[in-house]
Amino acid sequence: MGADTSCTISNTAPSEGETPIIRSPNFSPSSSERLMSRFPDLPQVSTIYELFEHTKQIAPENPYYGKRVFENGKWQDRFEYINRTQFAELRDAVGSFLIKNGAEFGGHIGILSYNRIEWVVAQHVCFAYGFVPVPIYDTFGWENIKYIVNHSNLKFVFVVSSKLNDLLKLNCDTIQHIIVFDAEENPYDPVNTPTTLTRISKWDDVIKFSERFPKRPPTADTPASIMYTSGTTGKPKGCVMTHANFLATASSFYTFVYPFKQDDSMLSYLPLAHVYENVLHVVATKCLGVIAFYSGSVSRLVEEVGIFHPTVLVGVTRVFERVMEGIQKKISQKPFLVRSLFATAFHVKSFLTEHFRIQKCPIVDLAFSQVNAALGGRMNLLICGGSALPSEIQNYLKIGCNVSFIQGYGLTETTAGTTVQKCTDTTNGNVGVILDCTEAKLRDLPEFGYFAKNFQGELYVRGPSVFKGYYNDEESTKAALDPQGWFKTGDIFELTKTRQFRMIGRAKELVKLSQGEYISLSKLTNIYSSVKYVNQIYIHAGLQSRFLVAVVVLDMHQVGFDTVTPQRMVELLDQKANEAKLNGFEKIKAVHLTTQEFTTENGMVTPSLKLCRFKIEKMYEKEINDLLNRV
Repeated sequence: MGADTSCTISNTAPSEGETPIIRSPNFSPSSSERLMSRFPDLPQVSTIYELFEHTKQIAPENPYYGKRVFENGKWQDRFEYINRTQFAELRDAVGSFLIKNGAEFGGHIGILSYNRIEWVVAQHVCFAYGFVPVPIYDTFGWENIKYIVNHSNLKFVFVVSSKLNDLLKLNCDTIQHIIVFDAEENPYDPVNTPTTLTRISKWDDVIKFSERFPKRPPTADTPASIMYTSGTTGKPKGCVMTHANFLATASSFYTFVYPFKQDDSMLSYLPLAHVYENVLHVVATKCLGVIAFYSGSVSRLVEEVGIFHPTVLVGVTRVFERVMEGIQKKISQKPFLVRSLFATAFHVKSFLTEHFRIQKCPIVDLAFSQVNAALGGRMNLLICGGSALPSEIQNYLKIGCNVSFIQGYGLTETTAGTTVQKCTDTTNGNVGVILDCTEAKLRDLPEFGYFAKNFQGELYVRGPSVFKGYYNDEESTKAALDPQGWFKTGDIFELTKTRQFRMIGRAKELVKLSQGEYISLSKLTNIYSSVKYVNQIYIHAGLQSRFLVAVVVLDMHQVGFDTVTPQRMVELLDQKANEAKLNGFEKIKAVHLTTQEFTTENGMVTPSLKLCRFKIEKMYEKEINDLLNRV
């Protein structure tokens, strides 16, 4: 294993129950700035606004953002672009319009839309004119969206037309002015208009605003975003991230992970309400690359990859799983000779990669040229963010597509920046090394059986990428950050013998499924525990789970408990889920029934009667695996 893909470990004696501090492969104690906080070649740039202004000066006419052309009632096989000069003109028109219409300095501005050029223009309006963007992820559900609007006191909201009427139905009394990106596509329903709403404007009218107001540039410590993330109590929490946070992660990613350059391009489809997507936009701004937006439908994504020819593709596990399945299906339909050639080349390349760290082998790679062509023909790098990526998917696409395929780990609270693999890393099944902007340590979790002396435990991180706290939530902030600035991730890791991080599990009751949705195990446990015949319930959601299964302890005090079948129990649980208005991914798909209670005597619950999840999982490992394979 190369030195550039292995963490460094401090020689300083650790505190009891903790590992020594773990840092990036590039860490230098003698450096004047121990942890990276800015782009090394742009030390004067301290905000995203300044970064954009810098790149506008050196490349004003270069394509910046693009979108697929919709013409004559159908999607065309081409993209059109705007450059940085045109982008800045849009930004300045919209920013001046907001000031003219009463937007207050430091005020929060909501953005509720799928990815599009108008989205990032609205975001940069906030950067330049002294507002704070609040991205809203529509999969939170409208009840949570109403909470976010009210909690963050949104007076101005940018919205895509398809969400306008649903937003109005919330009747949020904070909203005063709504700007609709594509108002002509879906007129609003005036019946549901909140009484506080004074105006609904069309984007096309707003960008014609000719008066100009002075910009109000941010500082490094100015909030660049309040991003709401799911909480175990069910209410979203607003993470306050500064410009310094974003530059720290982006600069570390830019300098360590992959040699981004001007001819790199990325298709943007992961929601911009997700922090990782935002960080990559900052990276693309720095390297003068091009980002094009998908047309709003995942069903057209593969087609648009072929049209746009990106060099970088970012996705979650479920996306890459579908890509792999699609490739395997196409190969299976090829003639025997072609299938044999691909299989032989795949095994040879796998051997060379695993044993000699060889990433490119021109003669062997010819067998994979058609697969790469299906990804646009220019693809160099696949990046998996979010939930854990199975090794077999990472290896298959890395070899079969002839690209670098890396994964990382991060949270909204760490501005996505914690660990990541370098593009030259040929290993699978780990999330790489600590980024240059972060330092970490592992702490004992005796209740889970993990100890720092074995380089296992809960991951704590600290550095310029770590957020400042939760908006208007001092209690949660104090619980998440200790007095020394360490953020408690709630996730369990181990440092491998090659000094790379591997995720073991989640100490928090908040779990991300493989397709990216968060679920709160504590919330679901409370809901499902009230179902008839249920005495206790353990809900299983592993790192690579696409759905939930459960071990249900039957209530032997209820008449008829011994006639309940697994299928009947699933039906009862489903009824409760519908009553509680749970999402589809929060429903339990299969169960194992037992009458053996979880007790302190058998070690399945703690003295405070909390489930010992790792012990239950170990006890019922075979049954759980059977359920997962059966569904």
